[in-house]
Amino acid sequence: MYDYVFEWLRTATKEERHCKEMEEFAKKHPVLFMKFHMQMKTIVHDDINSQKYINAKEEVTKLFSKNENAFKDVFSAIKNMRK
Repeated sequence: MYDYVFEWLRTATKEERHCKEMEEFAKKHPVLFMKFHMQMKTIVHDDINSQKYINAKEEVTKLFSKNENAFKDVFSAIKNMRK
């Protein structure tokens, strides 16, 4: 369901990952952002077959599922950047 987000995180530049929508999300939802950000480093840098990556992806997927409304602007921005 969120594979497009994980793919984008791995291929986007640092500047793209720090898009306006992500910055606004971080300001509005600092606790959620920190939970997301803690796992993002693993998702961006680790091999997709590593257990560390798999665990991080599972944690972020749960975070997204529980807080989908909070992340909606970020998801929308990612979809637009992938076009």
